[in-house]
Amino acid sequence: MTIVESADITNNPTTSFVKVEPRIHEQKVSIHHWQLRDLIMQPDDPQFKHELIVPVDQDIYRYDYQTGRQRYFMKGLGYHATCMATGFGYWAAGGQRGDLTVKDLNSDYEVSITTSPNSTINNGLCFARVNNETRLIVSNNDATIRIFSIPGLQLLQTIPFNVAVNHTSVSPDGRKMIVVGDDKKVHLFAVTPGGRYDVVASMCASKDANFSVSWTSNSDKYAVASQDGTVHVWDIRHRDPIYCFGGVGTSSITKGAIRCVKFTQSRAVDLLAYSEHVSHVHIVDARTFDTQQTIRVGPAGQDTPITGLEFSRDSQKMFVGVDNAILEYDIDTGSRRRFPQGALL
Repeated sequence: MTIVESADITNNPTTSFVKVEPRIHEQKVSIHHWQLRDLIMQPDDPQFKHELIVPVDQDIYRYDYQTGRQRYFMKGLGYHATCMATGFGYWAAGGQRGDLTVKDLNSDYEVSITTSPNSTINNGLCFARVNNETRLIVSNNDATIRIFSIPGLQLLQTIPFNVAVNHTSVSPDGRKMIVVGDDKKVHLFAVTPGGRYDVVASMCASKDANFSVSWTSNSDKYAVASQDGTVHVWDIRHRDPIYCFGGVGTSSITKGAIRCVKFTQSRAVDLLAYSEHVSHVHIVDARTFDTQQTIRVGPAGQDTPITGLEFSRDSQKMFVGVDNAILEYDIDTGSRRRFPQGALL
């Protein structure tokens, strides 16, 4: 039986968004790039209501967190997945040598290609819809994002940048896109109805590379996680961040780096979570941004690598991956639905 210690180390003991005693699942989650740690996914598809998709070496598994059942989602991927994404009925994975695979969640259809002739690392993936057509946006280490049609993976467009691109995220309303990479810049694009990507602004807030982006469910705010140990939150109407959060670890590209940031997608819950490179996960009230809970995973004084962070689609659970297990935390949804006046949402 796998035992993973978990403790609430929040300075304010009255702040509690998740229940600190997790259910521990003996499900390994493999990472194969030291900076890319977003490898737990739950598709927005009824057949995956209680299932996560995770990589284990070169295989991809479906894991049912209600029953503990593990089964193959894709056996023998042919490479180690460094990034994954799901959306609009599809799943995708990318690898370190330009490998890219797309699978239909509701059929046997799958296709694999190499995204670039120089076998660049695929750092991040994002599904989006334009004019009722699904696209896959691939963030590449060769300083580009490549936009492919789905399901055929025909290259539609390549957008160049000055540095390696680590993550791209399109807003839920499909009208805006954020791109971040190996510098301090945060690039905001407008997505036109015709499918054009127009630069709106480039902002800077962190002191190092940025690695993860997440949007609120109503597309009015976005958060960017940086290797310098900070998370900045922007309102779409402003060019300066409105909030900044930090971590527990030392400000270094290893222990203190923030690798993954996620908003819940249920507006009745309104939480923001982010994970450090090792040992710590933070949960923030995404209504007021004035309170925060911090959880340590693993023993005090020991570095426990974090492999992924995900909210369930109904925003009732938060999952944290470590090398040999997934930790399932219950969100206190009752308190999140109760406002100061005592009214329930």
